[in-house]
Amino acid sequence: MQRGGLAIWAAALVGLVVATPAQAAFPGKPGPLVYSKTSAEEVATGFEEGGGIFSHGPRMRDRPQQLTDDIDDSAPSVSSNGRLIAFSSNREAPGPLAQGLHIFVVKRDGSGLRQLTSGAFYDSNPSFSPNGRQIVFDRRVPSINRVSHIFKVSIDGSGLRQLSDGPGGDYDPVFSPNGRVIVFVSNRRPSGRRDRSNIFSMRPNGSRLRLLIGGPRNEYDPDISPNGRKVVFTSNRSGSNLFIARINGRHVHALTHRRDCLRGGCYSNPAWSPDGKHIAYLSTGTYSSSVDVMRVDGRGFSKEFDRGGTEAEGFGSHVGPPNWGPRPR
Repeated sequence: MQRGGLAIWAAALVGLVVATPAQAAFPGKPGPLVYSKTSAEEVATGFEEGGGIFSHGPRMRDRPQQLTDDIDDSAPSVSSNGRLIAFSSNREAPGPLAQGLHIFVVKRDGSGLRQLTSGAFYDSNPSFSPNGRQIVFDRRVPSINRVSHIFKVSIDGSGLRQLSDGPGGDYDPVFSPNGRVIVFVSNRRPSGRRDRSNIFSMRPNGSRLRLLIGGPRNEYDPDISPNGRKVVFTSNRSGSNLFIARINGRHVHALTHRRDCLRGGCYSNPAWSPDGKHIAYLSTGTYSSSVDVMRVDGRGFSKEFDRGGTEAEGFGSHVGPPNWGPRPR
């Protein structure tokens, strides 16, 4: 497909890592990793862009499969039974309110596309509830303000409900595997001049809001382990690295130790494997991106499952943050 956004697309590739989606890690045998991938190449008539949601089996030798074919599809999340994938997109839909970003659902083979939200909103970062009946996501209303809040909706598109409010922005929500809490990122209650985001938790009805992980810098991209005992997240305390803490926010320790984000690469968007033994994450450099997998203790070498690379002009490909679903059952 051809579009006019090459300059914007290229700029996003060489920019610093920003907070992007986190999803639930539901227990089970490891199934496929899902992630977005975009590409742009020069052709005789100008350039062509393509992309969509991709699926990669749990073994490195597995080949990636493309599930959707719209360049704006992003932030995929797998359901607890491994049969459905939710994602965010601004692909066109029927009706006068087809604008902004909306939440969609497809089957694990890419069929049966359904749109769950609509209107002049920016809905992103969906995550399934453990029973698969609801999806939690963040929504920004451009006509009112620039901050986002947490919402949830039933899998059939009914029962839309707002869970958080206030002057601060809330985003990247994720259910705990037992469904008792929702963990999310917010810029409320900063603890320093350079603190722009901390990790909070609340009940599924929006009550009992509390700070889970905070600090003088930014904490984001939370993902709860399949047994519900630990949380992995990203922080820019030194570079952009991955950290693990207990579910109560205590005993934080680093998994990676990159000092220079731009020269050595940035690590972000960690996602637990369904058996809790590995963590997939996004590794990005100035002109490169890859979905990598490491042991949960941080030892040994990481394995690269898929990658993208661009030229200075922006032509090439780029992979997005991974989510790791259980084997379908």
